Amino acid sequence: MAVGPAPLPAPNPYWPNPAPPAPSRALPAVPALTAMPKPPAEHPSLHHTTKDTFAPQPVAPTQPVMPPEITKALGVLKGIQPLPGLQAYADSLGIDLIFNNGAEALKLIQDKNITVAFGDMGNTTAHAQWIADQNLIMINQKYRGNTSPAMVYALSEAIFHEAGHAARNGDNQSSIQEETNCLFLNAWANLFHQQQDPNYANTTQQSELLSNGVALYTQLFFKDPDPQKAALVRRIALKYGVLPINTPDHPTKHTQQVPVPNNLNPGWWLGLPALAHRVVNFVHNQQAAELFGQQ
Repeated sequence: MAVGPAPLPAPNPYWPNPAPPAPSRALPAVPALTAMPKPPAEHPSLHHTTKDTFAPQPVAPTQPVMPPEITKALGVLKGIQPLPGLQAYADSLGIDLIFNNGAEALKLIQDKNITVAFGDMGNTTAHAQWIADQNLIMINQKYRGNTSPAMVYALSEAIFHEAGHAARNGDNQSSIQEETNCLFLNAWANLFHQQQDPNYANTTQQSELLSNGVALYTQLFFKDPDPQKAALVRRIALKYGVLPINTPDHPTKHTQQVPVPNNLNPGWWLGLPALAHRVVNFVHNQQAAELFGQQ
């Protein structure tokens, strides 16, 4: 059998290009790592707890808004100034002037961080009160809402009185001497305001705080012509006669023989005992009269 030439190989479809590379078993390239995105910022009022939950962050307490009546009264308190002859008159009564002016009382309130606020005083007839364990001068809430000039004056005078109780030891233990010292403060402030604003003197019947409080003691301390102050002694005795005569931070003072200007009290000093001693004598005489009356 005749043998012919060998068959040609099948044409290379890749010719004239080289053959494709053999498949690789390598893993595909991993893209370069980039920075992870930051988590969204937390709300300022949230923070993580140990249980990985969210809880409200404690917020500092805010100071309560002071009523406008008290704000104005504190401003008026700052302006109270001594009257001519005031120290001499206080000495003649055995009064211890706790403050030299209203600004000193306001500074005490600020330095001791004392709160001045309206509060429910129940059925008591008190106009204001110093509460030592709460560091609070409480004003009877029945006076809330009255921003008349007369009421603002009266509130400042009541605050002046209670600041006297808050001074020194500032405890809840009072005495006849301490009450007398503090009553003198609000009477002095009331007289000062009457002299500064003549219209104020004509408004004493507008409120119980005026008619049976600050203005009443102005009449008894400064306008009563009786040099023995019998009406004042009786008033203090009936309200505070059960208290001790003094306390360590409000000792009884001896009266001093000094002339008293007529614009504060008619006449001259008569050598009478201190006002606190006269109150005690009144109480003792009343007790004796009751004792003998029962026999």
